[in-house]
Amino acid sequence: MAFSLSRKQRLTVAVIISSIFFMAELLVAFETRSLALLADSFHYINDMIGFAIALSAIHKLSERTRVPRRLSFGWKRASLIGAFFNGVFLLALGLSILLQSIERFVSVQTIQNAQHVFIMGCVGLGLNVLCVLVLHGEDSAQLQCTHSLTDDGDDCTRLATRPEAAPHAGHRHNLATTTADPQRPGRDLGMLGVMLHVAGDALNNLGVTVAALVIWKTESPARHYADPSVGIFIAVVILVTAVPLVRKSGEILLQSAPDNVDPDDVIHDLEKIPGVQSVHELRIWRLDQRETVASVHIMVEDEDICTFAEKAKTASECLHAYGIHTATIQPEVPPRLPSELPAAPPVSGTSGSSSTPAVSNSLKRSRGSCQLLCRGCQLGPDSVGGCR
Repeated sequence: MAFSLSRKQRLTVAVIISSIFFMAELLVAFETRSLALLADSFHYINDMIGFAIALSAIHKLSERTRVPRRLSFGWKRASLIGAFFNGVFLLALGLSILLQSIERFVSVQTIQNAQHVFIMGCVGLGLNVLCVLVLHGEDSAQLQCTHSLTDDGDDCTRLATRPEAAPHAGHRHNLATTTADPQRPGRDLGMLGVMLHVAGDALNNLGVTVAALVIWKTESPARHYADPSVGIFIAVVILVTAVPLVRKSGEILLQSAPDNVDPDDVIHDLEKIPGVQSVHELRIWRLDQRETVASVHIMVEDEDICTFAEKAKTASECLHAYGIHTATIQPEVPPRLPSELPAAPPVSGTSGSSSTPAVSNSLKRSRGSCQLLCRGCQLGPDSVGGCR
């Protein structure tokens, strides 16, 4: 009878398996003086930390309690931060194991009861295969990008065939190389870190089993070098699996743009919108591995400021075609010389220079609202600084 486990239940099972096996493996490692087995047991500590971080992130995301106001995006980056520190722990652990293995080559130690090491390696290999099967189903079934163009409507593909697609003429997102699927569904980096742990452990246990078999079944004096050799192998596996995890999660934490989005292409498309003079202050970053956010300043003609809503809609469609579904678009108008500003009308009953109340009220407005509401600021060159 088929049954399914939630993501939280899968991680809970993995934590229980890792905890039990860690204690057993640690005891056997101290008994046999096997560095490979000891390194593998400490790797399990890091696995448990990774499982706990991922489980904690899921718990935070599933809580019904109100998110603190200071967390503008909620707990969306909790799993990402956990993945980053998980990778950092792996790097430190791999370096430590590597140094200890090199020391064992200088001062060789005899492995006692190699058959116990062999048994623990076989048991660990079986448990890791079980963990891979448990975690892989969740990773492939649920961890899909929530904002893919196939789900949200392939705007860039439809734009090329809609009659109202004229504002997008000449845009690079209409090219086949960018409209196929600019943001494909990706794996969750938190669960990716967990999967890397478990897959690395399976390889480690395989190496421990082979080394124990060599020490157990051969009589060569050099057989004891098999244990530190496997230790070096474990260290390399840990480092190789940890570096990509740290790099990918670190790039997102540094608010880098997605690999499949070229900011120059986005600027090119936005500047092709009719009525747009220039585009600057473009910021594209990933909130997490699923959601991309952007902000941009668009300079338009002064007389077109009231029709900016149409340009903003076209700009949003362009960003949407690149997989950017959350964006802040700020309008700007080019600066005007004082000689280009119309003279301020005099206030009735006073001279033309008595415009202090109007100036006082205008100062309360921001520059953006002044541009949108005043359309050129009829207050004269000395009224509101910068609103020209």
